[in-house]
Amino acid sequence: MAVAEHPFTGTFVADRNHSSALFSVVHMKVSRFRASFADVDARLAADEDGVFLEGRARVDSISIADPPELRDHVVLGQDFFDAGEHPEIRFRSRRLNFGDDGAIRVAGELELRGITRPIEASGTYRLPVTDPYGANRGAIELAATIDRREWGFDWQIPLPDGDDVLDWEVELDVRLELVQEG
Repeated sequence: MAVAEHPFTGTFVADRNHSSALFSVVHMKVSRFRASFADVDARLAADEDGVFLEGRARVDSISIADPPELRDHVVLGQDFFDAGEHPEIRFRSRRLNFGDDGAIRVAGELELRGITRPIEASGTYRLPVTDPYGANRGAIELAATIDRREWGFDWQIPLPDGDDVLDWEVELDVRLELVQEG
């Protein structure tokens, strides 16, 4: 990937109505369980040290609604997000590589449940365009796969054949529509 200069000039923030953070995990070895977070925020900017991307999602904004006991177990339970102690998922990076071809690679730190680990993601970016209202909008879409055990998500139940109910690998999908400030 030929590396492009940082293509976003100024500070961009996530349009919260057009940005999303999703995850999926194989459930019962037969299907992929998906959920998302409605309350997502992000900032892409440059300072004297270079370009940075920071983001967060509120755990209690997860899309799981029913049954309530599943939502409470996932959101509040210590087996999963433990939102009472750790209400936000956070990400930060100072290592963004923008390719000439619209590809992007990002290396940063993901914080879940108060545990911070390195993570790498790849995807695409779209250069800013002016919308009908005069704002400059661009986009970054990133995907990564993590092992949930590295962040303390150790909950598991064995199936009758001895395999696991939930896969250990979780796919992350973040789509940010970014609006230039000012």
